[in-house]
Amino acid sequence: ARDAAGAFLEALRLSGGDQASVITFNEKAVVIGPLGSEISRLRVALQQIAIAPLTCLVCGVDAAVEELQGPRHRSSNRSVMIVLTDGRSNPRPASEAVESATRAKRAGVQLFTIGLGSDLDLEALRDIASLPSYFYQAPSVSDLGRIYSTIAIEIPCPAGNYWGRR
Repeated sequence: ARDAAGAFLEALRLSGGDQASVITFNEKAVVIGPLGSEISRLRVALQQIAIAPLTCLVCGVDAAVEELQGPRHRSSNRSVMIVLTDGRSNPRPASEAVESATRAKRAGVQLFTIGLGSDLDLEALRDIASLPSYFYQAPSVSDLGRIYSTIAIEIPCPAGNYWGRR
């Protein structure tokens, strides 16, 4: 999973102004890689991800929204969130994550969700995603690379970057 996320980061144009953040969410959310463009810092953050019990989806969504609306976010960049989870939302219900995601979408955040494994709340992950096609189910970690590649293509560029201006 770290390798697939790392490959996704490599696909971004971080040196050209793209930004990324790494946020973990278990019993609470922790921003381990603040929003920025330094690939080395983001790689270190990926390596710091530790497996832990609980899956507070709303905590992760809220932390990501805070990063995307905070002072580190470049206003010229689109706000995109990718939520990768391997479990059902707990200790807080998935409905809270859906409500938080709905507010984020209204504020212009584009959400993608990836459910890894089989113990997932598929309906909630579909509802969190901006479009039904932005929800991906990965039966195993070997599926993540393909999914991240698809998402990298789906993320639209700002209109001013079309026609070779990027």
